[in-house]
Amino acid sequence: MRPIFVCLTALGLALCCALNAPAREASRANTVAALEALEMQTQDPKGTFLIDARNRAEYMLLGHPPQAYNVPWRFLTNDFQMQDGPFQGGKAPYTGYQVTLEPNPDFVGVVQSLFKPEDRLIVLSSNGDEGADAADALVKAGFKRVYNIRHGFWGDPLDSKEHQKLAERLSPHFGQRGRVNGWVFWGLPVVYTMDPRYVYPPDLKRMQTLK
Repeated sequence: MRPIFVCLTALGLALCCALNAPAREASRANTVAALEALEMQTQDPKGTFLIDARNRAEYMLLGHPPQAYNVPWRFLTNDFQMQDGPFQGGKAPYTGYQVTLEPNPDFVGVVQSLFKPEDRLIVLSSNGDEGADAADALVKAGFKRVYNIRHGFWGDPLDSKEHQKLAERLSPHFGQRGRVNGWVFWGLPVVYTMDPRYVYPPDLKRMQTLK
C-alpha cells in the first residue's frame, strides 16, 4: 500500500473516531445488521439499493461497499478546529475539520431522482447514527421500504475507558473501529474504485458542465 494512501486513510479514520457517538435506531425506518443488509442485496439485487450517506472524503478514502450510491447526509467543511478550542459556544470535541451542522438540503431530492418509492433502500453511515436520521427522512418523504444499518460502516466505539486501555495495550487492531462491529468488522466487501455511476450526482453533473 502506498505511503500517501496510508496517511490519508489514517486521517480519515481519525475523523470518523472523532465524530463517533453510539448508534441509535431509526424511529420511522427499519433497522438491520450489516450481515442482513448484504443478504438483502444478494437475494434481490435488482430491487435493493445501498445508499452510503457518509461524506465524500470517507466514501473515497476509506472505501465503500460495491455499488453503494454516495449521497452525503452531511458535508465536510473547510472550517478547522482545535480540541477544547471554541466551538459553537462550547469546546471543540476533537482536532480536525468540521462537518456541517445541518443535513444536506438536497439529500432527499437526490435520492428521489435515483430511486422509486417502492425500491428497497438501505442506508449506511459511519456508525449508524446519522444513517438513522437519513433513513427516517426518506420514510417521511414517501419511500416505502427503508432500512438503516445498525453500527454502520465502522461500528460503535469501545464501551468503556477500561476496555479502551486494555485494547490499546493488548490488541494489534486498536484504533481500527471496524474491529468492534459494523460493515468492516464482518469482513464485508469494500472497494476504493470511484465509479461515476455511484458518486454523488450533483458532483458528476457539475464536472460535465465545465469546459
